[in-house]
Amino acid sequence: MLLTIGLTPDAELDFSSSAFPGGTLLASVYDRVFMQLSDRGGASNLVGDRWADLCAEALHGHRQPHSDLWWSEEGAVADVSIRLDDIPEIARTASRHKLQNPDFLMLGDVSENRVLWAADAKFSVDTARSKQVSGDVVRALLELGETVRRLVPGLDPDVAIHDGVFLCPDYALTHRLLRDRRGPRRATVRHHEVRLIDVTSNQFLQPLGQEGLRTFFAELDAVPIDPAHSLMLGLYYFRLARAALGCWQDQTAPLLAYRDAPPLDEAAIEAGARGLTTMRTSAWGLVQRWNDLADEVRRQRAAVDHVTSLPINGKQLREQILLTAAAAGVTPPSGTRVRRAIGSWYRSRIREQFGPIHPPVRNFGALLEELGTYNRSLHPEVAQVTKRVIDEMMAEGTPVRQEPIAPR
Repeated sequence: MLLTIGLTPDAELDFSSSAFPGGTLLASVYDRVFMQLSDRGGASNLVGDRWADLCAEALHGHRQPHSDLWWSEEGAVADVSIRLDDIPEIARTASRHKLQNPDFLMLGDVSENRVLWAADAKFSVDTARSKQVSGDVVRALLELGETVRRLVPGLDPDVAIHDGVFLCPDYALTHRLLRDRRGPRRATVRHHEVRLIDVTSNQFLQPLGQEGLRTFFAELDAVPIDPAHSLMLGLYYFRLARAALGCWQDQTAPLLAYRDAPPLDEAAIEAGARGLTTMRTSAWGLVQRWNDLADEVRRQRAAVDHVTSLPINGKQLREQILLTAAAAGVTPPSGTRVRRAIGSWYRSRIREQFGPIHPPVRNFGALLEELGTYNRSLHPEVAQVTKRVIDEMMAEGTPVRQEPIAPR
Protein backbone atom coordinates (compact mmCIF):
# COMPACT_ATOMS: atom_id res chain seq x y z
CA MET A 1 0.00 0.00 0.00
CA LEU A 2 1.33 3.44 -0.95
CA LEU A 3 1.54 6.14 1.70
CA THR A 4 1.75 9.78 0.76
CA ILE A 5 4.47 11.63 2.63
CA GLY A 6 3.70 15.15 3.81
CA LEU A 7 4.83 17.16 0.79
CA THR A 8 3.88 20.68 -0.15
CA PRO A 9 2.69 21.04 -3.76
CA ASP A 10 6.07 22.51 -4.75
CA ALA A 11 7.99 19.71 -3.03
CA GLU A 12 5.79 17.14 -4.78
CA LEU A 13 6.67 18.59 -8.19
CA ASP A 14 10.38 18.59 -7.33
CA PHE A 15 10.37 15.14 -5.70
CA SER A 16 13.48 13.35 -6.95
CA SER A 17 13.59 9.70 -8.05
CA SER A 18 15.58 7.77 -10.63
CA ALA A 19 12.24 6.22 -11.66
CA PHE A 20 11.17 9.47 -13.37
CA PRO A 21 12.36 10.68 -16.78
CA GLY A 22 14.68 13.58 -15.99
CA GLY A 23 14.86 12.65 -12.32
CA THR A 24 11.84 14.56 -10.93
CA LEU A 25 8.10 14.43 -11.33
CA LEU A 26 8.12 17.91 -12.88
CA ALA A 27 10.90 16.95 -15.33
CA SER A 28 8.72 14.18 -16.77
CA VAL A 29 6.36 16.86 -18.12
CA TYR A 30 9.28 18.30 -20.09
CA ASP A 31 10.66 14.96 -21.30
CA ARG A 32 10.06 14.84 -25.06
CA VAL A 33 10.44 11.05 -25.45
CA PHE A 34 8.10 10.34 -22.52
CA MET A 35 5.41 12.65 -23.91
CA GLN A 36 5.76 11.29 -27.45
CA LEU A 37 5.42 7.69 -26.29
CA SER A 38 2.37 8.50 -24.18
CA ASP A 39 0.77 10.24 -27.13
CA ARG A 40 1.22 7.12 -29.27
CA GLY A 41 -1.53 5.85 -27.01
CA GLY A 42 -3.54 9.08 -27.34
CA ALA A 43 -2.83 10.39 -23.83
CA SER A 44 -2.94 14.13 -24.53
CA ASN A 45 -6.20 13.94 -26.49
CA LEU A 46 -7.83 11.92 -23.70
CA VAL A 47 -6.63 14.37 -21.05
CA GLY A 48 -7.95 17.32 -23.06
CA ASP A 49 -11.33 15.68 -23.69
CA ARG A 50 -11.69 14.66 -20.05
CA TRP A 51 -10.88 18.17 -18.86
CA ALA A 52 -13.44 19.70 -21.23
CA ASP A 53 -16.08 17.34 -19.80
CA LEU A 54 -15.16 18.27 -16.22
CA CYS A 55 -15.33 21.97 -17.08
CA ALA A 56 -18.79 21.43 -18.57
CA GLU A 57 -19.86 19.63 -15.39
CA ALA A 58 -18.52 22.48 -13.25
CA LEU A 59 -20.39 25.09 -15.31
CA HIS A 60 -23.65 23.17 -15.54
CA GLY A 61 -23.61 21.66 -12.06
CA HIS A 62 -24.51 23.32 -8.79
CA ARG A 63 -23.46 26.96 -9.02
CA GLN A 64 -21.54 28.09 -5.96
CA PRO A 65 -22.38 31.60 -4.69
CA HIS A 66 -19.88 34.14 -6.01
CA SER A 67 -18.01 31.46 -8.01
CA ASP A 68 -15.53 33.21 -10.29
CA LEU A 69 -16.20 30.60 -13.02
CA TRP A 70 -19.19 32.70 -13.99
CA TRP A 71 -17.42 36.07 -14.02
CA SER A 72 -15.83 37.76 -17.02
CA GLU A 73 -12.63 39.78 -16.69
CA GLU A 74 -14.66 42.99 -16.74
CA GLY A 75 -17.14 42.10 -14.01
CA ALA A 76 -20.04 40.60 -15.96
CA VAL A 77 -21.89 37.71 -14.30
CA ALA A 78 -23.04 34.89 -16.60
CA ASP A 79 -26.41 33.20 -16.36
CA VAL A 80 -25.95 30.97 -19.43
CA SER A 81 -23.05 28.82 -20.66
CA ILE A 82 -23.05 27.21 -24.10
CA ARG A 83 -20.69 24.36 -24.91
CA LEU A 84 -19.20 24.48 -28.41
CA ASP A 85 -16.43 21.89 -28.46
CA ASP A 86 -18.75 18.87 -28.63
CA ILE A 87 -20.60 20.14 -31.74
CA PRO A 88 -18.71 18.90 -34.83
CA GLU A 89 -20.43 21.41 -37.10
CA ILE A 90 -18.94 24.30 -35.09
CA ALA A 91 -15.42 22.87 -35.26
CA ARG A 92 -15.69 22.20 -39.01
CA THR A 93 -17.04 25.67 -39.76
CA ALA A 94 -14.43 27.40 -37.61
CA SER A 95 -11.63 25.34 -39.14
CA ARG A 96 -12.84 26.09 -42.67
CA HIS A 97 -12.64 29.83 -41.90
CA LYS A 98 -9.34 29.42 -39.99
CA LEU A 99 -10.89 30.67 -36.75
CA GLN A 100 -10.19 29.83 -33.12
CA ASN A 101 -12.88 27.63 -31.58
CA PRO A 102 -13.25 28.20 -27.79
CA ASP A 103 -14.93 25.45 -25.79
CA PHE A 104 -17.68 27.61 -24.23
CA LEU A 105 -19.55 30.87 -24.68
CA MET A 106 -20.74 32.68 -21.57
CA LEU A 107 -23.72 35.06 -21.64
CA GLY A 108 -24.49 37.36 -18.76
CA ASP A 109 -25.11 40.90 -17.53
CA VAL A 110 -23.18 43.90 -16.35
CA SER A 111 -24.93 47.16 -15.51
CA GLU A 112 -28.16 45.73 -17.02
CA ASN A 113 -26.43 45.16 -20.39
CA ARG A 114 -26.07 41.72 -21.97
CA VAL A 115 -22.47 40.59 -22.40
CA LEU A 116 -20.91 37.64 -24.25
CA TRP A 117 -17.43 36.16 -23.76
CA ALA A 118 -15.49 32.97 -24.43
CA ALA A 119 -14.23 30.41 -21.92
CA ASP A 120 -11.70 27.80 -22.99
CA ALA A 121 -10.84 24.58 -21.14
CA LYS A 122 -7.05 24.35 -20.80
CA PHE A 123 -5.65 21.51 -18.73
CA SER A 124 -2.13 22.85 -19.34
CA VAL A 125 -2.13 26.57 -18.66
CA ASP A 126 1.12 27.01 -20.60
CA THR A 127 -0.79 26.26 -23.83
CA ALA A 128 -3.21 29.15 -23.21
CA ARG A 129 -2.84 32.30 -25.34
CA SER A 130 -4.95 35.39 -24.66
CA LYS A 131 -5.95 35.75 -28.32
CA GLN A 132 -7.68 32.34 -28.19
CA VAL A 133 -10.50 33.83 -26.07
CA SER A 134 -10.35 37.43 -27.23
CA GLY A 135 -13.44 39.43 -28.09
CA ASP A 136 -12.30 39.36 -31.73
CA VAL A 137 -12.58 35.56 -31.76
CA VAL A 138 -16.17 35.72 -30.48
CA ARG A 139 -17.11 38.39 -33.04
CA ALA A 140 -15.65 36.29 -35.85
CA LEU A 141 -17.65 33.24 -34.71
CA LEU A 142 -20.88 35.24 -34.64
CA GLU A 143 -20.19 36.42 -38.18
CA LEU A 144 -20.47 32.80 -39.32
CA GLY A 145 -24.23 33.28 -39.10
CA GLU A 146 -26.70 30.84 -37.62
CA THR A 147 -24.07 28.14 -37.03
CA VAL A 148 -23.24 29.76 -33.68
CA ARG A 149 -26.05 32.28 -33.13
CA ARG A 150 -28.77 29.63 -32.98
CA LEU A 151 -27.07 28.15 -29.89
CA VAL A 152 -27.33 31.40 -27.93
CA PRO A 153 -30.93 31.98 -26.79
CA GLY A 154 -32.28 35.50 -27.21
CA LEU A 155 -28.98 37.02 -28.30
CA ASP A 156 -29.27 40.77 -28.64
CA PRO A 157 -27.78 42.02 -31.93
CA ASP A 158 -26.09 44.78 -29.93
CA VAL A 159 -24.67 42.46 -27.26
CA ALA A 160 -21.39 43.68 -25.75
CA ILE A 161 -18.46 41.31 -26.20
CA HIS A 162 -15.71 40.97 -23.60
CA ASP A 163 -12.37 39.21 -23.67
CA GLY A 164 -12.68 35.73 -22.24
CA VAL A 165 -11.07 33.44 -19.66
CA PHE A 166 -9.41 30.03 -19.35
CA LEU A 167 -10.64 27.16 -17.18
CA CYS A 168 -7.68 25.32 -15.63
CA PRO A 169 -7.25 22.63 -12.94
CA ASP A 170 -6.50 23.82 -9.43
CA TYR A 171 -3.37 21.74 -8.86
CA ALA A 172 0.36 22.12 -8.25
CA LEU A 173 1.55 22.47 -11.86
CA THR A 174 -0.95 25.23 -12.76
CA HIS A 175 0.16 27.28 -9.76
CA ARG A 176 3.87 26.71 -10.52
CA LEU A 177 3.52 27.77 -14.17
CA LEU A 178 1.48 30.87 -13.33
CA ARG A 179 3.93 31.89 -10.61
CA ASP A 180 7.37 31.20 -12.04
CA ARG A 181 6.97 31.97 -15.77
CA ARG A 182 10.27 30.34 -16.62
CA GLY A 183 11.64 27.04 -17.89
CA PRO A 184 10.92 25.07 -21.10
CA ARG A 185 7.17 25.56 -20.64
CA ARG A 186 5.79 28.77 -19.23
CA ALA A 187 2.43 30.48 -18.86
CA THR A 188 1.92 33.64 -20.90
CA VAL A 189 -1.55 34.44 -19.55
CA ARG A 190 -2.07 36.22 -16.22
CA HIS A 191 -3.90 35.14 -13.08
CA HIS A 192 -6.90 37.36 -13.84
CA GLU A 193 -7.42 35.49 -17.14
CA VAL A 194 -7.59 32.08 -15.42
CA ARG A 195 -10.43 30.42 -13.51
CA LEU A 196 -9.43 27.42 -11.37
CA ILE A 197 -11.58 24.31 -10.94
CA ASP A 198 -11.06 21.79 -8.12
CA VAL A 199 -10.44 18.23 -9.29
CA THR A 200 -9.11 15.12 -7.54
CA SER A 201 -6.87 12.50 -9.08
CA ASN A 202 -9.49 9.74 -8.83
CA GLN A 203 -12.22 12.01 -10.17
CA PHE A 204 -10.14 12.84 -13.23
CA LEU A 205 -8.73 9.40 -14.01
CA GLN A 206 -11.47 6.95 -13.04
CA PRO A 207 -13.41 7.11 -16.35
CA LEU A 208 -10.22 6.81 -18.43
CA GLY A 209 -9.57 3.14 -17.66
CA GLN A 210 -6.38 1.05 -17.32
CA GLU A 211 -6.58 1.25 -13.53
CA GLY A 212 -4.90 -2.16 -13.17
CA LEU A 213 -1.87 -1.15 -15.22
CA ARG A 214 -1.62 2.27 -13.55
CA THR A 215 -1.64 0.59 -10.14
CA PHE A 216 0.97 -1.97 -11.24
CA PHE A 217 3.29 0.76 -12.50
CA ALA A 218 2.90 2.74 -9.26
CA GLU A 219 3.69 -0.35 -7.16
CA LEU A 220 6.72 -1.06 -9.35
CA ASP A 221 8.22 2.38 -8.61
CA ALA A 222 7.02 2.50 -4.98
CA VAL A 223 7.61 6.25 -4.60
CA PRO A 224 6.22 7.56 -1.28
CA ILE A 225 3.40 9.52 -2.94
CA ASP A 226 -0.05 8.07 -3.56
CA PRO A 227 -1.24 8.67 -7.16
CA ALA A 228 -4.81 8.35 -5.89
CA HIS A 229 -4.23 11.63 -4.00
CA SER A 230 -1.72 13.32 -6.30
CA LEU A 231 -3.19 14.39 -9.65
CA MET A 232 0.33 15.07 -10.93
CA LEU A 233 1.55 11.55 -10.15
CA GLY A 234 -1.74 9.97 -11.21
CA LEU A 235 -1.38 11.63 -14.61
CA TYR A 236 2.22 10.40 -14.85
CA TYR A 237 1.13 6.78 -14.48
CA PHE A 238 -1.84 7.34 -16.80
CA ARG A 239 0.55 8.57 -19.48
CA LEU A 240 2.80 5.54 -18.90
CA ALA A 241 -0.20 3.24 -19.25
CA ARG A 242 -1.15 4.91 -22.56
CA ALA A 243 2.46 4.55 -23.72
CA ALA A 244 2.26 0.83 -22.95
CA LEU A 245 -1.02 0.66 -24.85
CA GLY A 246 0.62 2.32 -27.85
CA CYS A 247 3.48 -0.20 -27.78
CA TRP A 248 1.03 -3.10 -27.55
CA GLN A 249 -1.02 -1.79 -30.46
CA ASP A 250 2.08 -1.30 -32.60
CA GLN A 251 3.21 -4.85 -31.79
CA THR A 252 -0.12 -6.54 -32.49
CA ALA A 253 -1.91 -4.48 -35.17
CA PRO A 254 -1.91 -5.83 -38.76
CA LEU A 255 1.04 -4.89 -40.95
CA LEU A 256 -1.33 -4.37 -43.86
CA ALA A 257 -3.91 -2.15 -42.18
CA TYR A 258 -7.22 -1.34 -43.85
CA ARG A 259 -10.12 0.07 -41.82
CA ASP A 260 -9.03 -1.99 -38.83
CA ALA A 261 -10.25 -1.05 -35.37
CA PRO A 262 -8.83 -3.72 -33.03
CA PRO A 263 -10.46 -3.85 -29.59
CA LEU A 264 -8.54 -2.65 -26.56
CA ASP A 265 -7.50 -5.63 -24.42
CA GLU A 266 -6.46 -4.19 -21.05
CA ALA A 267 -5.75 -7.66 -19.62
CA ALA A 268 -3.37 -8.46 -22.49
CA ILE A 269 -1.58 -5.11 -22.10
CA GLU A 270 -1.15 -5.63 -18.35
CA ALA A 271 0.10 -9.18 -18.94
CA GLY A 272 2.58 -7.86 -21.49
CA ALA A 273 3.89 -5.31 -18.97
CA ARG A 274 4.26 -7.91 -16.22
CA GLY A 275 6.13 -10.17 -18.65
CA LEU A 276 8.78 -7.48 -19.16
CA THR A 277 9.35 -6.87 -15.44
CA THR A 278 12.75 -7.53 -13.89
CA MET A 279 14.06 -7.04 -10.38
CA ARG A 280 15.45 -3.54 -10.99
CA THR A 281 12.94 -2.21 -13.53
CA SER A 282 11.16 1.10 -13.09
CA ALA A 283 7.85 1.63 -14.84
CA TRP A 284 9.51 4.09 -17.24
CA GLY A 285 12.37 1.65 -17.93
CA LEU A 286 9.85 -1.09 -18.68
CA VAL A 287 8.01 1.10 -21.18
CA GLN A 288 11.30 2.05 -22.87
CA ARG A 289 12.18 -1.64 -23.26
CA TRP A 290 8.71 -2.34 -24.67
CA ASN A 291 9.10 0.52 -27.13
CA ASP A 292 12.39 -0.96 -28.37
CA LEU A 293 10.64 -4.28 -29.01
CA ALA A 294 7.75 -2.57 -30.80
CA ASP A 295 10.18 -0.69 -33.05
CA GLU A 296 10.99 -3.88 -34.96
CA VAL A 297 7.32 -4.34 -35.87
CA ARG A 298 7.01 -0.62 -36.71
CA ARG A 299 9.88 -0.95 -39.16
CA GLN A 300 8.18 -3.93 -40.80
CA ARG A 301 4.92 -2.01 -41.06
CA ALA A 302 6.70 0.97 -42.63
CA ALA A 303 8.35 -1.36 -45.16
CA VAL A 304 4.96 -2.87 -46.08
CA ASP A 305 3.48 0.60 -46.51
CA HIS A 306 6.38 1.57 -48.76
CA VAL A 307 6.08 -1.37 -51.17
CA THR A 308 2.28 -1.04 -51.33
CA SER A 309 2.19 2.76 -51.76
CA LEU A 310 -0.22 4.27 -54.26
CA PRO A 311 1.60 5.02 -57.56
CA ILE A 312 0.10 8.46 -58.22
CA ASN A 313 1.94 11.73 -58.78
CA GLY A 314 0.26 14.44 -56.70
CA LYS A 315 0.90 17.27 -59.17
CA GLN A 316 -0.41 15.28 -62.13
CA LEU A 317 -3.49 14.22 -60.15
CA ARG A 318 -4.27 17.84 -59.26
CA GLU A 319 -3.93 18.91 -62.90
CA GLN A 320 -6.29 16.12 -63.97
CA ILE A 321 -8.85 17.17 -61.36
CA LEU A 322 -8.73 20.84 -62.41
CA LEU A 323 -9.04 20.07 -66.13
CA THR A 324 -11.98 17.71 -65.58
CA ALA A 325 -13.71 20.18 -63.25
CA ALA A 326 -13.29 23.03 -65.74
CA ALA A 327 -14.80 20.91 -68.52
CA ALA A 328 -17.72 19.91 -66.30
CA GLY A 329 -18.25 23.45 -64.98
CA VAL A 330 -18.17 22.40 -61.31
CA THR A 331 -16.08 23.24 -58.26
CA PRO A 332 -13.16 20.78 -58.16
CA PRO A 333 -12.92 18.35 -55.22
CA SER A 334 -9.75 18.44 -53.15
CA GLY A 335 -6.82 16.33 -54.26
CA THR A 336 -6.73 14.78 -50.80
CA ARG A 337 -10.32 13.58 -51.10
CA VAL A 338 -9.72 12.07 -54.54
CA ARG A 339 -6.47 10.43 -53.49
CA ARG A 340 -8.12 9.00 -50.37
CA ALA A 341 -10.86 7.37 -52.46
CA ILE A 342 -8.38 5.85 -54.92
CA GLY A 343 -6.14 4.72 -52.06
CA SER A 344 -9.07 2.95 -50.40
CA TRP A 345 -9.71 0.93 -53.57
CA TYR A 346 -6.00 0.18 -53.96
CA ARG A 347 -5.50 -0.94 -50.36
CA SER A 348 -8.62 -3.11 -50.44
CA ARG A 349 -7.31 -5.00 -53.47
CA ILE A 350 -4.02 -5.75 -51.72
CA ARG A 351 -5.84 -6.82 -48.55
CA GLU A 352 -8.03 -9.18 -50.56
CA GLN A 353 -4.88 -10.82 -51.89
CA PHE A 354 -2.73 -11.01 -48.73
CA GLY A 355 -5.07 -10.55 -45.77
CA PRO A 356 -4.15 -8.35 -42.77
CA ILE A 357 -0.66 -9.91 -42.22
CA HIS A 358 -0.31 -10.20 -38.46
CA PRO A 359 3.14 -9.89 -36.89
CA PRO A 360 5.54 -11.53 -36.31
CA VAL A 361 6.27 -12.58 -39.92
CA ARG A 362 8.75 -15.27 -40.89
CA ASN A 363 10.81 -14.73 -44.04
CA PHE A 364 9.81 -11.07 -44.18
CA GLY A 365 12.02 -10.36 -47.20
CA ALA A 366 10.13 -12.88 -49.34
CA LEU A 367 6.83 -11.31 -48.27
CA LEU A 368 8.02 -7.85 -49.37
CA GLU A 369 8.95 -9.23 -52.79
CA GLU A 370 5.48 -10.77 -53.20
CA LEU A 371 3.81 -7.53 -52.13
CA GLY A 372 5.94 -5.49 -54.54
CA THR A 373 5.15 -7.80 -57.45
CA TYR A 374 1.40 -7.67 -56.80
CA ASN A 375 1.56 -3.91 -56.25
CA ARG A 376 3.08 -3.42 -59.70
CA SER A 377 0.45 -5.66 -61.27
CA LEU A 378 -2.23 -3.18 -60.17
CA HIS A 379 -0.61 -0.17 -61.84
CA PRO A 380 -2.44 -0.55 -65.19
CA GLU A 381 -5.82 -0.30 -63.40
CA VAL A 382 -4.92 2.87 -61.46
CA ALA A 383 -5.50 5.25 -64.39
CA GLN A 384 -8.96 3.77 -65.03
CA VAL A 385 -9.97 3.92 -61.37
CA THR A 386 -8.63 7.48 -61.06
CA LYS A 387 -10.79 8.63 -63.99
CA ARG A 388 -13.84 6.84 -62.58
CA VAL A 389 -13.41 8.36 -59.10
CA ILE A 390 -12.93 11.88 -60.48
CA ASP A 391 -15.95 11.55 -62.82
CA GLU A 392 -18.16 10.34 -59.94
CA MET A 393 -17.13 13.28 -57.76
CA MET A 394 -17.72 15.73 -60.61
CA ALA A 395 -21.25 14.37 -61.05
CA GLU A 396 -21.92 15.28 -57.40
CA GLY A 397 -20.07 18.62 -57.61
CA THR A 398 -21.47 22.12 -57.20
CA PRO A 399 -21.80 24.05 -60.47
CA VAL A 400 -19.51 27.04 -60.72
CA ARG A 401 -21.52 30.26 -60.54
CA GLN A 402 -21.10 32.27 -63.72
CA GLU A 403 -20.73 36.01 -63.09
CA PRO A 404 -22.81 38.07 -65.54
CA ILE A 405 -20.78 40.05 -68.05
CA ALA A 406 -21.38 43.77 -67.61
CA PRO A 407 -22.54 45.54 -70.82
CA ARG A 408 -20.00 47.85 -72.41
